[in-house]
Amino acid sequence: MSEERVFRIGLTMAGAISAGAYTAGVFDFLIHALAAREEARKKAEQQGASPGHRATIVAMTGASAGGMTAVLGTIALGRGLRPTKKTTVAGGTIDCVLPDLYSAWVEQVRMTAADGERSLLSLEDLDNDGKVVSLLNATLLESIRDRALQVPTPPPSVPPYSFVAETVHVYATVTNLRGTEYDISFDNDSYRYRMLNHADRKHYAISGLGNASECSEWSADDPASKLAISDLNRADGPSDGWKEMGNSALATGAFPVGLAARKMAVTQADYDGRKWPTDTPSGTKINPSWPSGWTPTGGNFGFVGVDGGVINNEPFELARYAIRDLSTPNNPRAASDADRAVIMVAPFPEGYSFPQVDSLDDGVVAIITALFPTLIQQARFKLDELVAAAHPEVCSRFVIAPRRDGSTVPSSLDIACGLLGGFGGFLDQSFREHDFQLGQRNCQQFLKKYFQLSADNAIVTGQDGAEVPIIPLHSALGEGAGPLGQQIPQPSWPRMTITAYQTVIAQIETRADKLVPALVKQQLGSGVVSSLITIFWDVIPFGSIKDRVIKAVRLTILADLIRRDQIQDGLVAPIPPSAKQLRNYTREEREVLARLADPGFDLRTVEGLAGSTGFSVALVQATLTSACNLPDGAIHQVWKTQVKTKDRNGVSSTVDGYGLMFCRPSWFQRNFGNLSVG
Repeated sequence: MSEERVFRIGLTMAGAISAGAYTAGVFDFLIHALAAREEARKKAEQQGASPGHRATIVAMTGASAGGMTAVLGTIALGRGLRPTKKTTVAGGTIDCVLPDLYSAWVEQVRMTAADGERSLLSLEDLDNDGKVVSLLNATLLESIRDRALQVPTPPPSVPPYSFVAETVHVYATVTNLRGTEYDISFDNDSYRYRMLNHADRKHYAISGLGNASECSEWSADDPASKLAISDLNRADGPSDGWKEMGNSALATGAFPVGLAARKMAVTQADYDGRKWPTDTPSGTKINPSWPSGWTPTGGNFGFVGVDGGVINNEPFELARYAIRDLSTPNNPRAASDADRAVIMVAPFPEGYSFPQVDSLDDGVVAIITALFPTLIQQARFKLDELVAAAHPEVCSRFVIAPRRDGSTVPSSLDIACGLLGGFGGFLDQSFREHDFQLGQRNCQQFLKKYFQLSADNAIVTGQDGAEVPIIPLHSALGEGAGPLGQQIPQPSWPRMTITAYQTVIAQIETRADKLVPALVKQQLGSGVVSSLITIFWDVIPFGSIKDRVIKAVRLTILADLIRRDQIQDGLVAPIPPSAKQLRNYTREEREVLARLADPGFDLRTVEGLAGSTGFSVALVQATLTSACNLPDGAIHQVWKTQVKTKDRNGVSSTVDGYGLMFCRPSWFQRNFGNLSVG
């Protein structure tokens, strides 16, 4: 096939935490569509017709959950396409072609599990006084990695895919806590300015997965761990290189503190001659400045790695350079001449917004609180990509992001895993099922409506229509794959039961009971101070640290479930449809109800809620009055009582206080406690 008839793809998968389920759904459908396209091309050739253009994946890059999907997706692809129907918790079905990837992101990674099964809240990592390495049980991720690498019996023999480059490059970003030194010399090397680079990555060059000749010129000259698919599917297990790649998946997804950091084994050769996604003079090599007198054994050294998304959450630039034609300064961008593109999967497309209000608090606590996110956002700022994106007509960069019917723009509000800043998807399997299927649906719509070239483009020349799909949707690969052209239905919005919510809270408390004493003992030993901390944590009645922490966690989770309409209304079963439920409230009304679960207050007033939300007093009052009339057993039922408060001048008055019936303070607290009202 002539060179101009091939469209090259670099796939970037952004960090997403539990919303990796959405990215996995996008990846599954994209692979399905590419495979079906190649089947259609083969049939056309056999019938003597023109097979049309090809599309080839040249490189995949990812950070955090996106990096994990890049690695797990590569492994799943190396095991072959297996059209499968997965049964959902509600009894429906989801079609997929990479069932191992589905299982990893939807079925296995979970906050709670049945007795004897591993979860993020189970205690295997704390057994036998184990070292505390994270708040959550990260050994679950190790078991998911090991299961993904386990070779089926008999070992599969998978022919290379014609839609994947014969050497496909996979990059997973990692935050290197040790850093690598680079020096800038001045005055003929009489002075050197030292810098540490913490934005690291693991690069894998994989052969045998594909047979397309369109390979990356740029990545071919970049140091990489070379892996062969034949070594993935050995009867005696994957090679050490594949196992190390699995460890990189855990490192790129090691959300700081929440999930365990990972020890990384690297060599000096991984850095010498490393390619950087920036234009440099021909022949220029930017190498580390290894400390004088420091000689790692055999060139090997290590570092502790955490979430790659801390510094580089959208490694778009790596994919852009990986697909570049090095003979031209830029990838062609117009619809009439584009022959390559980066597709970015972004479950959180809105990124971070400019704060319209700043408290201008210059206190030391406020500065410390603001400093960490400030450093992260600055590290993620990419001037080169900002300049490239300013081009008015660009057909060399695309994004797939969550969008449900009725949404005007893509938003993380349209994914169930957007709960709790991305961690909420681990709470309930139905959330991850929704996002996987929405990812498939959004990818289908993207390929049909947006991933197109103009008919005068040489890649698609001779085809009818003003715009031509780069990856046309053909028939399915077989039973269990699901129809590609028939629109994937929009999944119903998922809501977890109150019973499932209570199970999560109970297991959080159980884990905290074991984690906190273990952490105290690990850091302070078994002395008097440790004993005192343990007493204050759990023993002191009516006000232990544990009670306050669990209450804050319980209410924070509940507030976001209410805010995003992701919890059923009934304590035992959903209340009758005839009653007004949360799902009938507007987003503003849900926000009012969510504020009633603010752990900082026992009761809220109409004026306090209006002030904190910015909503009118009339809207707040109407919402509270309506929720007070919900039937007993509704999770959003509001109770009202009169409480005495004092203004700034110490003048007492009686006001109406509101709270969620489900979180109502105990009789003792209501009558003898010092309730916080605001």
